[in-house]
Amino acid sequence: MLILFCRVLFSIAGLLLFFLFDQLSANECLKLSVLLAACLLGVGGVLYAWRGNASASAITVLVRVVVPVFYLDAAIKGFLRGYFGMRPNPNAVLQAMFATDQAETGEFFLHNSVALAQAAGWFVLVTAAVLLADRQLQRRQAGRDSAPPGLPQKGFAVFMAALLVSLHVNTTMRRENPALFWPLRYQQYSAQLAAMKSMQHALTAAMAAPRDWNVRYAGEDARTVILVIGESTNRASMSLYGYPRATTPQLDALRSKLLVFNDVISPAASTVESMMTMLTPADIGNPDAWMAKPNLLMLAEAAGYKTFWVSNQTRNDGWIGLLAGEADESDFINYGTGRGENNFDGNLFQPFAHALRDEAPKKLIVVHLLGAHPSYDMRYPSRFAHFDRAHDAVSAQMEHQGRSSWIRSQRDEYDNAIRYGDYVLGTLIGMTEKAKTDRAASLLFVSDHGQEVGYSRNHAGHSASDKSGYEIPMLIWNNQQAPQSAAARAALENRPYQTDKLDATVLGLLKIETRYYAAQDDILSSAFLPVQRFMNGLRYQRAAGPLTRQ
Repeated sequence: MLILFCRVLFSIAGLLLFFLFDQLSANECLKLSVLLAACLLGVGGVLYAWRGNASASAITVLVRVVVPVFYLDAAIKGFLRGYFGMRPNPNAVLQAMFATDQAETGEFFLHNSVALAQAAGWFVLVTAAVLLADRQLQRRQAGRDSAPPGLPQKGFAVFMAALLVSLHVNTTMRRENPALFWPLRYQQYSAQLAAMKSMQHALTAAMAAPRDWNVRYAGEDARTVILVIGESTNRASMSLYGYPRATTPQLDALRSKLLVFNDVISPAASTVESMMTMLTPADIGNPDAWMAKPNLLMLAEAAGYKTFWVSNQTRNDGWIGLLAGEADESDFINYGTGRGENNFDGNLFQPFAHALRDEAPKKLIVVHLLGAHPSYDMRYPSRFAHFDRAHDAVSAQMEHQGRSSWIRSQRDEYDNAIRYGDYVLGTLIGMTEKAKTDRAASLLFVSDHGQEVGYSRNHAGHSASDKSGYEIPMLIWNNQQAPQSAAARAALENRPYQTDKLDATVLGLLKIETRYYAAQDDILSSAFLPVQRFMNGLRYQRAAGPLTRQ
């Protein structure tokens, strides 16, 4: 029995290595260690207690099967921690997986090849080291007779086997079992998706008589509102917000015609989680409200708007695809591989122009960009490669901060993508301004979330662990903007905001009165009240000051 304890200790030592090198959190390491010990001592102990020395080969098979499974789980979690900047929500991972096709998968592996190689290296090295140590332990023990197991050994084995079973009664521990982790998450994800589809059908059916929504249009006879949703855009890389590189020349030129909000963050660092609150009555405090309350498209249609959804992302994109299906007209121009396809956002100009030309008096047009989603060099044509291998203040600062050459190269490509996005957004504003001289028109641009590209660490990609994953641009162009004093304009632009309340601002632009409109959450309203904002579950505060309404 002593040798089994030693083998368990060796196995747990491997998990501790993953923890010490920041591949696992302390909580994950503890839970996995308990499950691993219970499995080896429970199953292995029962084998030894009733078969004695004859159980040695069976216990060896058990160790060589179970231990690598735990280490593979640790390596995958280590990779996901690095990619997301934290332990991600498994549903977000599954959503990303099922919104991905073969070509995008290839692009993902290419973009993250270094991190994936590191995770694979951790798995191979730790597994090899522990199994070699286990083999040496077996060799030293070979040929030694041990006393047959007695009642204490059998009692302990039964206890550990019972503990193993009881651990799986507990939902939290059961879900941490590496063999059950993803199957149980997939089961939960499937149930949520089925519930979502059912609720979506129910809400669609309710559109026939939305009397309880109390919807009333209070605007002009003709009005066009455009919501442009960016992708993975961090305002820290926009010259509009003071970035040293000229990444937004068109928006800089339009500055006097724009409201540029300086203190806006997203509710999450991933697309689906953000948009589920941006476009519905759901928010951080009540994330499931979208399942019982109408979204922006439903309310707009109830108020007499014709709705359009123009997208450079894939049609079958989970919840977002279902939401886009609510529009009267939808046009998905990306017939290739979604976010893994270099289908440029400029290709949206034609379907956007079609929506602008439509004769409906009231229109809501949603434009969903690919923006600056990784891989960054796939987001712009070659003529926009303005910052490749640039030697300027930005590159000098990054080198001084110790950023790797690869991260500096990623920043160059990211800034190229931002510059191309400026061209796209500037063109959309120009098209709107030219087409709608005879009617009220507004365009709101906001990104779904940010992106970490060497701002605070050697990482390029999504990040839920620092502000770069949340701090986003938001601006509004309006062809009927009332004159404001410089002080009033500055006060408005400096209002703190989190875009889980964006639906209120859009409803305000749509001039829709409804029970689902909260003026205190509309950043343009005189009744606006700031709320405490959260980033990754922690209170976000851009600057020191008292906390406000929650």
